[in-house]
Amino acid sequence: MTHVNLKSSTVSQELYQPLHQQLPQCDATRVCPVLPDQDWLQLGLARILHECKSGRGFLQEYGLHFPQCPELGHLFESLKSGRRARLLQELNQRLQVELARQIPDLLARVPALADFDVFAGDGHWHAAAAHDPVIEGTKYATGHFFGLNLRTHGMVHLTVADQAARLKEHDMRALKRLEISTLRQDAPQGQKVLWIWDKAGIDFQQWHRWKHGAGIYFLSCQKENMKLGVIAQNRWEAQALVNQGVLADELVSTSQGVMVRRVTYRDPIGGETFHFLTNELTLPPGIIAQLYRLRWDIEKVFDEFKNKLSEKKAWASGATAKTIQAQFLCLMHNLLRLFEVRVLAPAQVQNQAQDRRRLQRLGAVQAQLQE
Repeated sequence: MTHVNLKSSTVSQELYQPLHQQLPQCDATRVCPVLPDQDWLQLGLARILHECKSGRGFLQEYGLHFPQCPELGHLFESLKSGRRARLLQELNQRLQVELARQIPDLLARVPALADFDVFAGDGHWHAAAAHDPVIEGTKYATGHFFGLNLRTHGMVHLTVADQAARLKEHDMRALKRLEISTLRQDAPQGQKVLWIWDKAGIDFQQWHRWKHGAGIYFLSCQKENMKLGVIAQNRWEAQALVNQGVLADELVSTSQGVMVRRVTYRDPIGGETFHFLTNELTLPPGIIAQLYRLRWDIEKVFDEFKNKLSEKKAWASGATAKTIQAQFLCLMHNLLRLFEVRVLAPAQVQNQAQDRRRLQRLGAVQAQLQE
């Protein structure tokens, strides 16, 4: 791990250092005299960091700080560039590799997951752009589908919701549109990929096809009106610490005739009972329950997007422009993750107020569990 001397560099330089290292190696770069890729990237990241309600307002307030500030029209034209969208995607893929190299594996203490790449996935919505069309009296919000690598907390953009045929696209419809390579996220051959999705990610027949055709597994939570027939009871170690709270581990049949696994778990804190469904049959049931709990981490990233980075509205119309905005959000999140491990951790920078709140919550939980 690189230890950074903050006295000899600025915070901005250290934040963007991984970007500058990776950009020359990207295949999607091109020479653009009017707005070079490096300047365009820093403009986009600056817009993520600064709270501006419009592109015009951003350029008026911050444009003078950039050596090559484009005209407003040129900035919006650049958001239509498929080549620049591919560049952002490539940069995020390269940063995923850097995150895996520099950040300690957050799931390393669970040996049973050694053969799995694990992602939390969900949809996230922005308000419509100023010039989005009004359809039957409604400006539809912009949907995106993201994934969070639970080993590194690196963020990936999977796809933008259908902008033409289905303006409020369902999660599973969007997932079915994706290439297998996108769902596998560059996992090597033989490595399993587990996606943790909420109830909108349930399609048992599609789960079956992905599992047997591509080594892709899904984990979700049972819907209230779902009718499932019990086929068999799985054996599990009730006394093992990892399985504390597990009430049942069953194989069940769905109305489509597909067999899946159902783990029933009671939260020891709130006492609420959950039913988790998955097509993964080998992991201990307690790990299945805790993995679904970790899905909440992607919701916290969405909260970061909305409340810390103030990204609540689409920048421009068109699928490419919306994709570019989402890729910029992932790029900023991933750069901040690397900044945290490269700069803040070695310098022992801590959020003391947050640490105090966490300790207070843990103390309350321990007292409740003891009771």
